[in-house]
Amino acid sequence: MFAQQYNFRSWTLADGLPQSKINDILQDHKMQIWVATRGGISRFDGNAFHTYTKQQGLASNNTTCLFQDSRKNIWVGSVDNGLSRFDGASFTIYSTNAGLPIAGITCITEDKLGKLWVATDSGIYTLAGSKFIKAPDFPVTAYKVIYTDPEGRLWAGSKTAGLYKLEAGKLQHFKDFESNSITALYAEKGTGKLWVGTVKGAAYIAQNKVHQFALPASVTQPAVSDFTTDAYGNLVIGLQLQGIVSVKKDVVQHLTKSNGLSSERITALLTDAEENLWLGTDGYGIQQSRAQWFLHYFNLEKVKEPTITALAQDTKGRVWFGTDNGDAAYMQNEKLTTLDSKVWPQGTALYSMWVRSEKDVWVSTSNGIWNLTPAKAKHYTTDQGLPANEVYFIAADAQDKLWAATEKGIAYLNGNTFIPVTSRTSNNGVRANHLYRDRQNRLWAGTEKGIYLIKDNQLQSVKLLADKQLTNITSITECSKGWLYFGSSANGLLAYHEQTGKTNLFTLANGLPDESIKTLYTDRQNNLWIGTNSNVLKVDLPYFWQTQKLKFRTYNGRNGFNGMEVSNNGITQTPDGKIWFGTSRGLTQYIPELDRINKAAPELILTDIRLFMKPANWKRMGITVDKTSRLPTNLRLPYKYNHISFFYHGISLSAPAEVKYKYMLTGHDKQWSDVTKQPFATFTNLPPGAYTFKLKAQNNDGYWTPQPLNYTFSVVPPLWRREWFIGIILLVATGLVLSVIHFRERSLVKMNSLLEMRVNHRTRMLERKHREKELLLQEVHHRVKNNLQIVISLLNLQARHVKDPEAQEVMQAIRSRVRSMALLHERLYRHDDLEQIDLESYFNEICESLYLAYGISEERISLHLNIPPIKVDLDSAITLGLIVNELISNALKYAFPGEAAGKLGIDLKQLTATEFELIVWDNGVGSPEPGNQQQSFGLQLVSSLSKKLNGRLDIKNINGTKAILFFVIPS
Repeated sequence: MFAQQYNFRSWTLADGLPQSKINDILQDHKMQIWVATRGGISRFDGNAFHTYTKQQGLASNNTTCLFQDSRKNIWVGSVDNGLSRFDGASFTIYSTNAGLPIAGITCITEDKLGKLWVATDSGIYTLAGSKFIKAPDFPVTAYKVIYTDPEGRLWAGSKTAGLYKLEAGKLQHFKDFESNSITALYAEKGTGKLWVGTVKGAAYIAQNKVHQFALPASVTQPAVSDFTTDAYGNLVIGLQLQGIVSVKKDVVQHLTKSNGLSSERITALLTDAEENLWLGTDGYGIQQSRAQWFLHYFNLEKVKEPTITALAQDTKGRVWFGTDNGDAAYMQNEKLTTLDSKVWPQGTALYSMWVRSEKDVWVSTSNGIWNLTPAKAKHYTTDQGLPANEVYFIAADAQDKLWAATEKGIAYLNGNTFIPVTSRTSNNGVRANHLYRDRQNRLWAGTEKGIYLIKDNQLQSVKLLADKQLTNITSITECSKGWLYFGSSANGLLAYHEQTGKTNLFTLANGLPDESIKTLYTDRQNNLWIGTNSNVLKVDLPYFWQTQKLKFRTYNGRNGFNGMEVSNNGITQTPDGKIWFGTSRGLTQYIPELDRINKAAPELILTDIRLFMKPANWKRMGITVDKTSRLPTNLRLPYKYNHISFFYHGISLSAPAEVKYKYMLTGHDKQWSDVTKQPFATFTNLPPGAYTFKLKAQNNDGYWTPQPLNYTFSVVPPLWRREWFIGIILLVATGLVLSVIHFRERSLVKMNSLLEMRVNHRTRMLERKHREKELLLQEVHHRVKNNLQIVISLLNLQARHVKDPEAQEVMQAIRSRVRSMALLHERLYRHDDLEQIDLESYFNEICESLYLAYGISEERISLHLNIPPIKVDLDSAITLGLIVNELISNALKYAFPGEAAGKLGIDLKQLTATEFELIVWDNGVGSPEPGNQQQSFGLQLVSSLSKKLNGRLDIKNINGTKAILFFVIPS
């Protein structure tokens, strides 16, 4: 039997650890790893260790345990000076003055209420305020471990008296263990088991019963140091003296130094947020277990120098291999069977193997071909027709005929003789590296001159492939979709699909990280494996079929592939699905079901801010610094300090060297930077303004931080560009302007005062003249009105002496016309407005006068006026008054004969701004002379007056008489 080698990485004193014995391991909320040692504590960010000792405020360098509470404080226990609490900036010490005993601190936990509990060599203590008090629920004895399970129960393991459980104020004692010296406690998720480690092995408690756990027989010193669960749900048990034990259901595996551990003295275990397993050791630092999908077989018993140069498998799934030193063997069920290598000279390099069966093996070497059978070993060289003894590859065609690719061409076995193939070109005798039989049973040859198809025992060139001018073909393979893939040691990868005629050449220019290809292989999961000089690529073929682009995952020494360089044609897959690699260090096995993607994005930390690439003395600049991050807060840089650099770190513990970044300075950049591995970003000649530095990080499997890290700062403008300075300048300028304005206003006030005095004087003179004019006009109107009254009185006296009825009627008409004019002048005399006449009141007074003159009451003939508030000039008012006087007089005289009653009305409508409609109507008997209107003096007067108003008169006899006058009054 030989041991499988797992992937472990170690850190020791040479890498920055303060001391080689690791007492405890912790991961904080920023994904950083903390270790407790006898030389202080150390924080690991994936790249470097940062150590804290008494010089930085730690209570003691001899630390024992670590714990992060719910407030993100880190508590550190010591052997000789109590506890230290680290808040990210400084340490606070809790020792005997805080109630703790002189005895050492062994373990720390926090209950579900946030109360801190401490196990010591003299009992259990709990924090109350700023003091520790002894917990009365637990017996006074020495305790090694204290633990809070997911249900909130408190467990305390003693040094000699077994295990105690505190639940709901009740204490329960367990002591049915192989040893009552308890060393470790751990609640396994999803099982309900509490695992208990003792100095004599492991046990678990389920349903309040103790169950002993049987460790493998290979464990002879079963003292347990710690428990954890790995990425695959396996329980991992750390042993104080004999490595670790992995438990998966009923499969128990014991791992020691032969499996890759640097030390078998395990002191602490931790599974981090990226599901890496960390192991603390006694004397050999700290180890990280990663990439468990790779197993290595580097110690191959009798194979002293296992540089694998030939790899094959048989129909039973056994892996066959040969080395460059002539060793040959096959492996089955973790057992190695070596072949007799004495059949060929020592130092013969084995290049390829064709296993017909266990009893019929063909091997191509640097010294011809051997056929190994139980009866004999038959040797073929140039004497048997081989073009050269350096035979790089052998393969069988569909007829089971053997073909050989040699240094000087290709040949096939016919009987006991090899027959070289010819070429239609001049490439006979070229070096042939590889042979491949495709799904159509055609045989392809990869040579130093290019790609050939073997047909009718001849090498035939394929035009589409020849046009690519691909040389030094090292490997050929085919996928399930009919694509052929050709690998070149100098030109990259060529993909060819014969049915569609498509060809795709992949080089450095379009995504291939290495153009030097040594081997190709397509597995049953539709992955194309590419072995190069520097790494192994697993290409996603379905993605390629759809997009014609490469998407791959890279494996190398940084992420678990420790086999170094893959040999030519050194990849195969066994029936169980595992991929095997022949490498320069031995065999490496890939287990697909264990492979996983790291989905934990890096945790970003801004480590430093520098000015002009030099550390800045922020305190001297008067800038406040955050005590935790040591970075300036509310950073406002003077305009001269506009060259700023940000240093940062993305914590990814799986592959720290693979972390990539992109950044952007808002206010300066419009888009994110190119992806880079550079851990700093510099910005120069920043103009004054506000900025925010944004940063994202990507882990080794392409996962970016979901939210960027943000840091906001500003560059303050110079004095003459600052707001307050500009404000002062504006205030001064405003003051000057206001002074000028004030002086100008004073001058204007004086001028205005003088002008006002002159205007007031002139206004008073004008008002006096205007008043005199109004008094004069009122006097004129009064005299005209009096004169008209005299005329009316004379007409009345004259009418008394007239006996003729017609003459009396004429006299009456004249009196009413004169009276209408007198009424108008009387209104002007009585009112202040001497220019405008209100028609409604004027018409009303005319009608009242006529009613009175004719002795008619409104009870008999009701008067209806519908006149809007319209005012007109004096001339228009006189004209309209005479017209209304004539029309109303006619209606009163003729419309209601005898004592007939009825209605009489005046309607005035404004049609436009200057056009009006006047209607005088009644509901009497109608006009007595509709056919002789031209002979009526009254109507002739109305027609004449209407022309003065640019009007038109219509008289209609419909249910009475309706006189309609359309007239115009200029605005």
